[in-house]
Amino acid sequence: MRKQALLVVLALVFGLAACGGGAGDGETRLRFVWWGNQDRATLTERAIRLFEQRNPGVRVDTTFTAFGAYWEKLATETAGGNPPDVIQLDYRYLNEYAGRGVLLDLAGSLGKEIRTADWNQGLIGSGKIKDKQVGVPFAQNATTIVYDPKPFAAKGIPEPRLGWTWQDYLAQATKLSEGQVAGATDFAGTEDVFEIWLRQHGKQLYTADGQFAFGEADLREFWQLAARFRAAGAFNHVELTSGLNQGPEQTPLGRRRTATEHSYDSIFGGYHAIRPGELKLAPYPSDDPKQLGQYRKPSQLLSVFARTKQKAAALKLVDFLLNDEEAGKILGATRGLPPNLKIRAQVAQTLQGADRQVYDYETALDPHLGDAPPPPPKGDGAVYKLMQRLNEEIVFGRKSIDEAVKQFFADATSHLR
Repeated sequence: MRKQALLVVLALVFGLAACGGGAGDGETRLRFVWWGNQDRATLTERAIRLFEQRNPGVRVDTTFTAFGAYWEKLATETAGGNPPDVIQLDYRYLNEYAGRGVLLDLAGSLGKEIRTADWNQGLIGSGKIKDKQVGVPFAQNATTIVYDPKPFAAKGIPEPRLGWTWQDYLAQATKLSEGQVAGATDFAGTEDVFEIWLRQHGKQLYTADGQFAFGEADLREFWQLAARFRAAGAFNHVELTSGLNQGPEQTPLGRRRTATEHSYDSIFGGYHAIRPGELKLAPYPSDDPKQLGQYRKPSQLLSVFARTKQKAAALKLVDFLLNDEEAGKILGATRGLPPNLKIRAQVAQTLQGADRQVYDYETALDPHLGDAPPPPPKGDGAVYKLMQRLNEEIVFGRKSIDEAVKQFFADATSHLR
């Protein structure tokens, strides 16, 4: 029995050494996490396996989850002092994690371990907070209206295009609504849409010091705009509202319950996977032809854990994903357009299907896009969820717009402290 117990202990010791890598077997182990769907995961895994082939002795353990679950898991790991070595971060959460001292300052690595000479230089600053470069853009994307052209053609309605207005959108979405299919997915609970609408009116979400740059009247007017869509029967049925801001397969458009939906072009591949060849991309409506409000946004950013024990390997992985030509071909436009302009041009020659649509959309729209504003302040992730929740309160008749506006400012201000 003692001999058997000793064998068990030895097996556990060697098993743990194998899992941990490093000194026991000479293998360098990295953890890399991201959010996305299976389509994005398949391509990312292919790129990671290529990195491992190019770097013998380096093993990359990967994990991906849906957007909502991702932040819950990352918050738990961070609180426990065990974040991944390489982390995919969203623009709206960057300040929050940088404020915790979790992220490595990459400023000294730019132009060295992480090559940037061929990048879109205006995009690099999107990962900078104060004097620290806490992330680098994984790809560039932009907001978009994803739409099904078939009902437009069936009803003789012009497809959305640059220059259309919010009144055009309302009129078209109303005409498109029929039976169980609505003309538009409810956008009133989505902070991204509100931000673009504010920019169209010459305003911003936040001031330079991280406070709200809009007032009650602005939010009220935006929610009243949405109320006109709702009153006209142009929005999705209320029972679908709780499925918003999830993966494409769960949204009303993904489920064939609406004809148009506000989204990001970087997740268009997810729509294409469930509705191949059926959907198109269009710019936002705007009442000011000179101010579209949309901007070049980092679809995701790559950051490195400040206390990683594998800094050199982590930086090498980041550089590879952003600057390697073969990795660029594999990843395509699954997260948006590559920040490296040379790779973007090379990738464009081979793009097909949904990736081609994303490339053509952003290329045509680029002259009308502004540079990204500074990353939102810590607490914006909670504000994002608050706006969605209060919109649901309005939709289900539990609060009036005025009540929801006052509740928003009462609750949101505390999140930004």
